[in-house]
Formats: sequence, structure tokens, C-alpha cells
Amino acid sequence: MMKNIRKVSCVLLIMASLFTISCKKDFLDKKPATNLNIPTTLADMRLLLDNTAVLNRSPAIGEESADDYYMTFEEWQNQYSPKDANAYIWAKEIWAGKTNVVEWNKPYGQVLYANVVLEQLNKIVKNSSNEIDYNNIKGNALFLRAWSFFDLVQIFAVPYDTKTYDTDPGIPLRLTADINSPTTRASLRETYHQILDDAIQAKALLSLPTSVKNGNRSSKAAAFAFLSRIFLTMRDYKQSGLYADSALNLTSALMDYNTLDTASSTPFLYDNAEVIYQNYLVDNNPIIYVSNSINYSIDTTLYKAYEPDDLRKFLYFQNNAGFINKKGTYSSNSLNSNGLTTDELFLTRAECSVRNGNIHAGLEDLNKLLLTRYSTGKYQLFTTSNPADALNKILLERRKELVMRGLRWNDIRRLNKEGYNILLKRSLNGQVYTLPPNDPKYALPIPPDVISLSGIKQNDR
Repeated sequence: MMKNIRKVSCVLLIMASLFTISCKKDFLDKKPATNLNIPTTLADMRLLLDNTAVLNRSPAIGEESADDYYMTFEEWQNQYSPKDANAYIWAKEIWAGKTNVVEWNKPYGQVLYANVVLEQLNKIVKNSSNEIDYNNIKGNALFLRAWSFFDLVQIFAVPYDTKTYDTDPGIPLRLTADINSPTTRASLRETYHQILDDAIQAKALLSLPTSVKNGNRSSKAAAFAFLSRIFLTMRDYKQSGLYADSALNLTSALMDYNTLDTASSTPFLYDNAEVIYQNYLVDNNPIIYVSNSINYSIDTTLYKAYEPDDLRKFLYFQNNAGFINKKGTYSSNSLNSNGLTTDELFLTRAECSVRNGNIHAGLEDLNKLLLTRYSTGKYQLFTTSNPADALNKILLERRKELVMRGLRWNDIRRLNKEGYNILLKRSLNGQVYTLPPNDPKYALPIPPDVISLSGIKQNDR
């Protein structure tokens, strides 16, 4: 069976390269044959969705474009891929003529996997003996499609804004495995509507338990947590807080950082108690080198924000010849994790509580988390009656807690819509590059081969 699934996976990867940008006749002439080996049983579909090397991966270019790290001029000059050097300084042109861009193709390849499974499920009769498996597989496929669309819209569309979302272009919404279907950009409003529709359906279908041994599989808790992340990005703080609360009602474990080895280069295990859904940022320069190389470092101001008794300073980072490298991630893997975790949920619920007028509840969540992050007996509970002070403290701790977890780019985009005026800067050999708040460059350009083959509208730069 595994041999067949590997064959199916290879076929789908070939199809994915066509699926992501197909629309011109000369390109469609290259489509694969119609008699492909496609999964037909629930067991085959489950194995297909367990292909973690293909499916549990997200683009890293958002994190690469954010402000939690820096590299030296020499390293910037010597980037193996021009797009990494360009992304670092928010250049107008990112891809340098590169085709088959992974940041676009990989998520749409994942969408193809999801669509194949969803279409094949329509050919299976659901009954009392297969209902649980059927629902979980369908829920997993819908979750996957929503996750991939969400990844894409954070990179290739402007931040969500109800004032302009009807006219702001979103992304192509591929809802069928048919590579002949046209490629068009939905509006930003339609894009988020589809993401929410898929995630909400997944939430209703997925079973209650979540298992760290199957962290690549979505669960009901993961669906709640993901919906909370989506609504936070949309700046719908009421819904985000409610979904964070629903997720934490199912799983709320926090690690006591006092029990972890600060001397270890990989202090966090893959199956640690806080992981709800495991996902990774693809191996992408220069992010991967922030973990182990000189000339790459965590932002100096961010590093100084950790107090001496804050164990995160020692569990997250190590000094490498004067450069502050990020230690092993929440996945105990060389790839940075951007999965769903309980610590993110506590911070999200805290932020939403304060924004919704409940400072007490927000600080209760914040303090509960930070008590597990400081040396025993050293943390002083944070108290204030000022909503602005409470919110600023929570947002600072969010950045410190979730550093290099694939969320900073999303947070900058939404916070600048709230008026935080975060100005990004890079200094290279005496030249300063900046990315102003709410700049059009917060939407990266769609790869040129996609524009050429599909004719869809390019982003303003």
C-alpha cells in the first residue's frame, strides 16, 4: 500500500506544478493523463494526508521579511538565492526571474492534495462503520486547504481591512482538482470567507482528541486554535478570543521551563505538552542559519528585552561568537515550527480579553503563562488598571514568547492596521532600507511565471 501511496504522491506533485498556474492552452497541453492512480479508499486517503514532508510545511519568506533577526552585509551579499537577499531588503522585485517558486507552488500543491481527497470522498458512501474515519479525513483535508490558503494570503495579499476588502485582490481559490479550471484572483473578502468556511467545516467534522504522536493531523482543538489565529489576523478580537477559549477548554497544558535543560541546543521535544498541531517553515535561507551560524543574529533590542530570570533567554538562544543564535525550535527539528500551541493561545486570549474590556482576565492569562517561563519564585505578577499598558505588555510578551515561530510578519501587518506604526529597517554597509507601515510591499509580488501563464493581476509594489 505504501508503494502505491508514494506513487500517488509523485503523481500529485507533478499535477501540482500544473495545477498552481494552469490556464493557457499551450501549458495545459502538458497535463498528465486522465487514468492516473488516485486514492480510492479511506486508508489510502489517510496515508496521503500523512505525507508530512509535503503537507506540514509553510513558506518562510514572511518570517524572513520580518524584524526578529539580522544578518551581516557579507552574508547578505553572499546569499545563495537572489530572492533571499531581495526579500531581506523588501526589494520591489523579489524573485529575480526565478520560476517554480516554492512559496507559491508548495501551498497550492497542498491545496491539490486536499482537493483530490475531498473529491474522492464524494465517491465513498458514509455509513455507521466508517463515519468517524470519513469525517476526520474530510475535516483534515478542509483544514489543510484552509491552512494553505491562509499561508498564501499572508504573503501575496495586503492585510485584511474591512474598509477595502471588497476591492483588494486576494488569491486564486482553487476548489477543484481539475487543472483545466481557470486561475483568477478572488477578492480579499472572498478569500477570507473561503478560509473560514473550510476551517469551520473542519471544526465540526474533526474528533475531540489530539495526540502528540500524530501532531501532523488536525483535531478539533487544532481547528479551534486555527480559527483563533485567523480571526486575530482579521482583527476580529471577539471571535478570536472565543475560539482561543474553546481550544484551551480542550487542551491547556503549559510546560514549566524550570524542568528544561538550558544547556541543551534542542531543549524542546517534538511531542512537548504545548503542541496542538505541528507544522514547519520550509528550509529557507537565511532563516535556517539564524539557528546555528555566525553573521546571523536575533535582533539585539529584542534579545535585551528578556530579563535575567527569564528562562526563555537561555532556552531560546545561545551566544555564538557574539551573534545570538536561536536554539532548536518547538519541534526539536532544524526547521522552525509555526504550528499551533497552547502558549500562543494564552497570549491570544489575553490580548483579546484586554481589547474586549476585560483587563483582569487578560492579565490572569498572561501571568499564568509567565510564571512557567521564569525561574521559580522570581516572576513578579504584572498588574495594571490601564488598558493600554496591559495591551502593550501582552504584545511584548507575545513577541518574546513566539519569536521565530512564523507569526511576526502576520502580527506586524495587523498591528500597523491598528496604528502601531511599526517601521522595519535593515542596515547594510552604511545603507539603510526601510519598510514603512502599511506599505504595498507587505504583499509580495506574485511569481512572474504565474503572471505570464495565468494573466492574473500583479500586486502593486
